[in-house]
Amino acid sequence: MNQRVKTILKLLLTGLVTTMVRIAGQLSIPAGEQTVLPPSLFAQNGTMPLAFTVYGIFAYTGIAALFLLIRGRMGGGRLSQGIQYGLSCCVVWIVYLLEPLPHVAPLDRITYPIADSLALLVMGLLLGLLFGISGQKVPETRSRKYPLVSILAITACFLAGRLLLYTAAGIYSSFADQPAETLLWCLLTGVSAACVMAWLNRRVNENGRIRKALVLGCLLFGADLALFNFFMPLVFSADIPDLILRTLTDIFTVTAGCLTLPSGQTDIRS
Repeated sequence: MNQRVKTILKLLLTGLVTTMVRIAGQLSIPAGEQTVLPPSLFAQNGTMPLAFTVYGIFAYTGIAALFLLIRGRMGGGRLSQGIQYGLSCCVVWIVYLLEPLPHVAPLDRITYPIADSLALLVMGLLLGLLFGISGQKVPETRSRKYPLVSILAITACFLAGRLLLYTAAGIYSSFADQPAETLLWCLLTGVSAACVMAWLNRRVNENGRIRKALVLGCLLFGADLALFNFFMPLVFSADIPDLILRTLTDIFTVTAGCLTLPSGQTDIRS
């Protein structure tokens, strides 16, 4: 068995175990009631458990594979490397789960972040165990740990994109009824995404501002976000064009903001 096949099998195993942990978490969440969105076709015909399992394995395997892009420039032990990556995914998922939307119950803002974070941390542990690199030496250069200008730029781009979506595109949101809470969420999400991108920027082995921004915004943020967002149609009869529009806009704005991040190699231990 060659190395590529072994890598794929390890990633699939990680996706499978992570999905099982997430399903266990879902079963422990109290059943909530909402009347805003109708149930999905999968929920109506009883195939949602199967659909969730299949998509979960696909999504978590894809998110796990992104770890291979950054493991070569991560410090710490093998398990620490995986946990660091899992935590970076947790930050993005948690802030998106906190988005004020008409169908989200207050309890869901607590239970779902816990269940998703647990699954992502298990994923991180498995990634560290299976793919972590121990004893690697990483080139050391001087750099600012979290460049403030870049964080502000990414936040501003995200906020501008969301304002355009709310006012011009009229996407599904609570902006009309809860403008202050929605804008506060946009600010929190923009800052959170910016900090995660600044952290990941120091671990991406790419030179060139545009190439690095594409890896950060389109892959490490964009693929993660897209796979996260499309769990929703498994449960609810969601507006797919609306979901695609908001996903692509968020990816584009964060990628644009990532152009302001340092483009050279940086010190992961700074």
